[in-house]
Amino acid sequence: MHLSILIPTHRSDLQACSRVVQACSWAGPNLEVIVRDNSGNAQKRNLLSQIKNEHCKIVIVDECGAIENHTEIVRLAKGDYIYVVADDDFGFDRAMTSLPGLIAQHASDRSVVGITGMYAVEHSNGSSIVGYENLDASDVTARVMGYLAYQGVNVMVYSPVRRELFQRIFGFVGAMPFPFSFHDQISCLLYLLNGKFARLKRLMYLYDVGEWETADSAQKRDLDFYNASKLDPATNKLHWFICAFEGAVLIRNSDMFPDYPLPQRQAMADRWFSTMYFRFVNSKRTGFDSALSRDADLLCEKWKVSAPRLSFHDMLADISGFIALSSTEGAQRYSGYWTAALSKGSAVGQQRRAAGQ
Repeated sequence: MHLSILIPTHRSDLQACSRVVQACSWAGPNLEVIVRDNSGNAQKRNLLSQIKNEHCKIVIVDECGAIENHTEIVRLAKGDYIYVVADDDFGFDRAMTSLPGLIAQHASDRSVVGITGMYAVEHSNGSSIVGYENLDASDVTARVMGYLAYQGVNVMVYSPVRRELFQRIFGFVGAMPFPFSFHDQISCLLYLLNGKFARLKRLMYLYDVGEWETADSAQKRDLDFYNASKLDPATNKLHWFICAFEGAVLIRNSDMFPDYPLPQRQAMADRWFSTMYFRFVNSKRTGFDSALSRDADLLCEKWKVSAPRLSFHDMLADISGFIALSSTEGAQRYSGYWTAALSKGSAVGQQRRAAGQ
């Protein structure tokens, strides 16, 4: 089986149902479609029960959280590649059914870890066609730079990825202290650090920006993540700085990808941090009337002045200190995780020096 297309679905409106039915039509000998519905909606369950295709699996479960729905459906995949699609977006039929053939072409090339193509992006005031440069480059720095050069919505997350890599990164990101909304970008970063993406010369996927379109509505979605983690709402003000810190530490220290030379790691970490730091400095983010908004503002002002002089350990102390204002346990968990990540980098460096690298 070359490809598993996975649809964890909760919405029950006609559009969502039509998207799921359309996806089931893609199933074939080298393409399995798995639908896991946790809506609890009787009419939707009845509709899905009528879909009959030996290469399409419909799983009906009781209502559960989105993370559980995603986790459980990933475990069901058997394909060489995994492609998770949303029930409120749209896949182009010819692109989807041509993916198994492209996957077969690159089956023996382990440097290829995913497939990318062109994406249609729907906004309230119009549509656009977008793509990423250099994701198919053999040079890892070119891939990361190409990803960061595109400043729009992160449509790369809607790409087929080798199953073993997808599951490894999915588990790794899921084990982080808190599930921040920017972790889709961390996942894409880790994919690119592991290998290149073959290019499908078609429109592959239509992404409707929806509630992520405006700053206000997007930050309300970010707030859902903070609330789920029991983090103070004012953490929203620190959002892009935390993203800058986490991604840069992983590039610099992680063993989740090939052991690139330290100068190359540093160059990519610098570019990641500067890209996210630019967002931090230039975006206006709310504290949602939190009592800790003033504390968050003071910390942000500090970072805007002194960030170039701060070490990763300094940044971690600042972030953990802010979390501690509302959750001592959360701060300890965050500090412990990222202290270990920083120490891992030191150990990797010692191993390189011992090997004469």
